[in-house]
Amino acid sequence: MIQSIVHIVAQNLNMSWKFKKGTRVLVEWEDIVADLHSEDEIEPCKAESVGWVESWTKRYIRLITCRYLDGSKTADRIVIPIGCVKNVEKI
Repeated sequence: MIQSIVHIVAQNLNMSWKFKKGTRVLVEWEDIVADLHSEDEIEPCKAESVGWVESWTKRYIRLITCRYLDGSKTADRIVIPIGCVKNVEKI
């Protein structure tokens, strides 16, 4: 049941923010935090990434964060799971 609700939420978020490939965006998201062998209470960390949309699926957003203009396909990328995304805006 919970997986179904998460899947529906992810689909709704994905569709409300759809941007074309190559669009420059700011993605606000929450990153996973791990703390081993500790009693500290931890929470997800707020994060921002800027880049050009390479692909967008129901599961994730893939951004190119650094691209090279010499014609090579070499690039720096980040893949952010949709469930971690809080907001996306065109910049």
